[in-house]
Amino acid sequence: MTAERNKRETLTHHTMAAVGGFFGVYAIMLRGGNSGSAATGNLINLAVAGLDGSVGELLIRLGVLACYTVGIVTATLTRYRCRRQGRDFRLWAAAIDALLCPVLALIPETVDPLVALYPMFFATAFHWMAYYLAAGFNASTIFSTNNLRQFAEGLTEYLLTRDSAHLRRARFYGGTLLWFHAGVAIGWGSVRLWGIPGIYACLPLVAAGLAATLWEDRLPAAKAA
Repeated sequence: MTAERNKRETLTHHTMAAVGGFFGVYAIMLRGGNSGSAATGNLINLAVAGLDGSVGELLIRLGVLACYTVGIVTATLTRYRCRRQGRDFRLWAAAIDALLCPVLALIPETVDPLVALYPMFFATAFHWMAYYLAAGFNASTIFSTNNLRQFAEGLTEYLLTRDSAHLRRARFYGGTLLWFHAGVAIGWGSVRLWGIPGIYACLPLVAAGLAATLWEDRLPAAKAA
């Protein structure tokens, strides 16, 4: 892989991480502290609701699971078709992110917090399926647990061995964390200023991610994820 491709893939990935951070803080601040990409927490709460006999909560959580799963299945089918047609699947994910913003802006604050996030669960699943690999690294753009581990591990390995490969890993994952939380900061400010319509402030970030993807695709033999 050329240095230029590494550079462009990294920029694309980091820009989309900012979108993921914006979506994350928007969901947490406006929808009852719930994350629009936390499948693990939802599955645990779904099991608890079933064990407690909370039928209403169980049904809502099943709806979350359905949206996330349908997002993954739809993304898989779309990616398969894009590969056959030689198109970049990631452009579909960026388009869905752009469509998500006006949809979320129209959902009133009175709607159940989890139900209000159904569109986000679908979109973030699609987003994750598209933007997960860049410059040889597997890194999520919608949550940070593994990114934090990889950054800390890579930096520690570099300090122990002085192997530049570990430093490169630490820089990539550290950059992903920084861009993600830059998106968090922008989302925080937008929500504080404008409330639910603040989601529109994410559109420039999505546009930047789309532009970075198209710029990357201009290289010869650009990948279709």
